Amino acid sequence: MSLGARAFAAAAAAVLCAVPLSAPAAHHDRPAGGTLQALAAATAPPLVFAPGAFEGTPGNRGPLRLDAPAAVAYALGHAPALLAQRATALNLASAFTRARAGQYPSLGGELQNQLAKSANEPGQFAQFGIAPATNFSENTAQLQSTYTLYNGGQQLTAQQARKQAENARYELRRQEEQTAIAVSNGFYALAADRGAVSLDEGDLAYERALLDTARAEERVGRIAGVDVLKAQVAVARSESTLVSARAAEQNDRETLAVQIGAPAATIFDVPQTLPEPPVPATPADQLATIAKMNRPEIAEARAALDASKLGDAAVDNDLRPVVTINGSFGSQVSPTQFVDEQRSIDQSNAAAIASYNAEKALFPTVLFPPPVLLPPVNRHVPGFWQFNVLSTFQVPLYDYGQRAAAHHAARAQIVSSLAGLYNAYDSVEADVNAARRNLTAAADKLRLAKLSAQLGAETARIAQLQYKNGLISFTDVSQTQQTALSAQNDLLAARVAYVTALIKLRVALAPPDTTAAVDLRGL
Repeated sequence: MSLGARAFAAAAAAVLCAVPLSAPAAHHDRPAGGTLQALAAATAPPLVFAPGAFEGTPGNRGPLRLDAPAAVAYALGHAPALLAQRATALNLASAFTRARAGQYPSLGGELQNQLAKSANEPGQFAQFGIAPATNFSENTAQLQSTYTLYNGGQQLTAQQARKQAENARYELRRQEEQTAIAVSNGFYALAADRGAVSLDEGDLAYERALLDTARAEERVGRIAGVDVLKAQVAVARSESTLVSARAAEQNDRETLAVQIGAPAATIFDVPQTLPEPPVPATPADQLATIAKMNRPEIAEARAALDASKLGDAAVDNDLRPVVTINGSFGSQVSPTQFVDEQRSIDQSNAAAIASYNAEKALFPTVLFPPPVLLPPVNRHVPGFWQFNVLSTFQVPLYDYGQRAAAHHAARAQIVSSLAGLYNAYDSVEADVNAARRNLTAAADKLRLAKLSAQLGAETARIAQLQYKNGLISFTDVSQTQQTALSAQNDLLAARVAYVTALIKLRVALAPPDTTAAVDLRGL
């Protein structure tokens, strides 16, 4: 990526996000309100912002407290699916490291001690009249190295392993982005669940107020008793809805906790008021350009294309020569051989001295020169070295069409990978455009939902007053309340849809820190 492209991407991302996409900083002392105040009891677990190692025994882990960025960060470090993909990526990286190491000289040391004893053994050279030594020992110390100077097949294998490792790394990044979207959706779905509980509680209070009004109106004879029964049915129905909403909230909370790899009792700090940042004014083509430079799908498709090209070249691995160089140097000493040689020298010197003494005794008048004795064994053996080069070139004469078929298959894979690369560019652009359109549509729906909820609440208030004054029936006021409740639920869903659409657009741009795309604090 050129410097100009990087500067353009940074500027457009700043316009889109209104604040830099930086990693969430710990802010344990920030003030909290509403639900956060209730959760800040002395027994509450500390707020977690960064993933760490697993703590506690399986099935007996302590609860956590997570906000949206912390939940995504925890998922990136603990979600089982991501850990499995991370292990796959590391295994492929290890395979690439091994394949690459085969291209460099090996260097190793060796210390060896050999000891052998035998008796009455003819040995393999008995036909030559050579008997093996009954006692033998040998010490060897050497450094040795082997270097495959050229091996086209091995080099291609290492390059393919590198592309596979890159592909797995990009796939991990893509899964991290998908996880960030899924976790943020689940997190803000909890906001919808808690909002639904709050709305159902308000609806229950409204229906109970209508029941009290109906009973008062019945006592003065202004309405029939059947209206009281209708009000009781409405209260029971509202209570049932509230029970279901509370159960759904707990179920969704535990499901999200298990999804990110956290304890089931984890508490999520869902804000009472969801943020509503403005729709970014960055043009769609600039957003698509940023995504094309950063999205892992494109890098993954490009790595797959490079790997398929190497696969076509690897078909002719057997036609490439192999040149191997190896050498070593060190020292090798046989102590038993020194002993035998010294014993032979001592015997020879003793025989020479005995012969000299005998001659002097026989001829005392003759001056015999003293014998020349053999020197002792030289135990300082010079070191050894060896060096050799082996070149191998094999040419198959006829393979019955195997090579041609392999080339056809490999080139078909290249075409497929190239189509995948084109499709990756188009898919990224379509994904960014769809995310931008969905965000704009969510903003419009949120504006209309606010108006509808405001009008519905006012209508329900007026209907309640009309019912108290006997101007409308219970059926009319109940229908008005249900309409207002439906409008409030639509507003809650619109708020969640707007937040999740904004997060999806931010993630679609593939910022360096995936967790930062979910952090909407300060926007």
